[in-house]
Amino acid sequence: MSRRFRGRLSGLLAAVTALAVSGAVALLATSGGGGPRVFTATARPRHLLSLPTPAGPADTAPVSPAPAVRAPGTATPALPKVTEKPPPVVDGVRRANVGAAHSPQTLKLLSTIPATIPPPADAGALGVDVADYQHPHGAAINWARVAGAGYKFAFIKATEGDYYVNPYYAADLAQAKAAGLYATGYHFAVPNVSGGASQADYAVRNSDFAADGRTLPLALDVEYNPYGAECYGMSASAMVSWLSAFRAEVVRLTGQLPVIYTTADWWHTCTGASTAFSGDPLWVAGYVSGGPPMPAGWADWTFWQFTSLGTVPGIGGHVDVSYFLSGAVRLLDPGNQRDAPGAAIQLQVRSLSSGQPPHFTASGLPPGLSVSGSGLISGTISSTASGPYGVTVTATNPSGSTGSVSFTWTVSATQPSPSPSPSPSPSSSPSPSPSSSSPTAAASSSSPTAAASSSTPTAPAPSSSASTPSTSASPSSSASPSS
Repeated sequence: MSRRFRGRLSGLLAAVTALAVSGAVALLATSGGGGPRVFTATARPRHLLSLPTPAGPADTAPVSPAPAVRAPGTATPALPKVTEKPPPVVDGVRRANVGAAHSPQTLKLLSTIPATIPPPADAGALGVDVADYQHPHGAAINWARVAGAGYKFAFIKATEGDYYVNPYYAADLAQAKAAGLYATGYHFAVPNVSGGASQADYAVRNSDFAADGRTLPLALDVEYNPYGAECYGMSASAMVSWLSAFRAEVVRLTGQLPVIYTTADWWHTCTGASTAFSGDPLWVAGYVSGGPPMPAGWADWTFWQFTSLGTVPGIGGHVDVSYFLSGAVRLLDPGNQRDAPGAAIQLQVRSLSSGQPPHFTASGLPPGLSVSGSGLISGTISSTASGPYGVTVTATNPSGSTGSVSFTWTVSATQPSPSPSPSPSPSSSPSPSPSSSSPTAAASSSSPTAAASSSTPTAPAPSSSASTPSTSASPSSSASPSS
C-alpha cells in the first residue's frame, strides 16, 4: 500500500470517526494534510466564508487534487525529480503522516465549522500552508500564480521529528521567495522521539533558514500526536521543558524566536496552559466564528489558520489558508552587512504589514547612512568609519504597534569572509522580537528573549493596495508589505 494511499485512507477513517462522534452526516473534509474533500470554500476577506452543505451523493464523492494551472505566459518551474519513499518506521511506529501538513486531529476542528465564518475586522494579508501533499504525483506548485492572486506569505512543511525532510521543500521555498512571497519552513514536532534542542538542530539544518530579508522565522508546529497519545506520553512540565529547549536552540542558531503553531485545546491539555511563550509569534489554528480560540499566554495571534478548504490559484486541490494580523508589524531580517568605507548603500527593510505602511526609524547606523520613513537605508559610508555597528531598525504603524530587527553592520576595508551563522543580534546573545499586534504584546513575554528582534523581506513588493485576495479567484488588488 503506497504512502499516499495510506495517508488518504487514514484521513478518511479519521473523518468518518469524527462525523460519527459529532453526529454530522454530510460534511466530509480534511485538513490541508490530505484525504477526501467534497466542497470548495472561498475565503472572502471582510465577508462571510460560506461552506455549502452537500446536497446528495454526487456532492460527497472524493475529489482528487486538480493539477496546478498556469497563468498565461507564466511557466510552472520544473521540480527536481523526487523519488517517493515509504514512510519511515521510528521506534516501531510507521510515520505515515509525514506528507501531511498537520495532524488528522484537525478534522475534529473542521467537523464543528458553522455554516458561515465571518473573519474578524483585524484580519489582514493572506498566506498558505503547504506540504508534500500539495504535490500529487510530483505536480509542481505555481508560486507565481499564488503571488499573483495576492497571497503574501507561505509556511512550508520542512521537517518532522528527527527522521523526515519534505523532498519538495527546498524547491518550494526558493520558488515562493522568488515569486515575491515571504516564506519559511515549519517543523512538525514529535517530542517523544528526541529532545527539543536536537529537533531544533535538525529543523534549522534542513530548512535553509537565511537572514535574507525574505525569510520569516522558522515555525514550530506543536499539536496533536498523529501516532498515539495526544500529548506524546509527556507531562505538562516535560512538554514545556521540551519547547523551551527547542526555542532556545532556534534563537541561538538563527537569532529569531520561532513562530509557534498550535491549537488552544492542545496547548491547554498538553502544556498545562503554560504562559511561558507569550513573546513568541503565535500561529493559531481554530475554526470558529469571530476568531480563533486563544491558547493561554497570548494576548493576540500573529497568524491565524482559519480554513483547510481554501482554493488557491497555482495549487491543486484544497489548501490551508491563514491570515496575518493587520495591526501587526513583522520585520524580516536583512542579515548582517559588511561594506568598505566610502561604499554607496541602498538597503530596503520591509514589513509584512497589510494595513497602512509603518514609519521606520533606526539607531546605530554607520556614519553617513540614514533610514527613510519607508525603511530605505541609504547614503555613503563615511571614509573614517571602521568596525562593527549594532543596528536596530524599528517600524511603528499608525495604531502604535511596533516591530524591530537588529543586525551587525561591519565597516572594513578588507574583503568579507563568509559568516558561519545567520544574522545574530549585535548584542552578545541574540534578542529577536516577534512582531507585536499591540504595543504591549512584545512586553508580555516571560522569557528573556521576549523583546527579540524581527525582520523584513527584500522580496519584490507586490501592489500596495490594501484589499486581501479571495481563496477562489485572483483579486483585483491585494494587501502588500510596505516598501
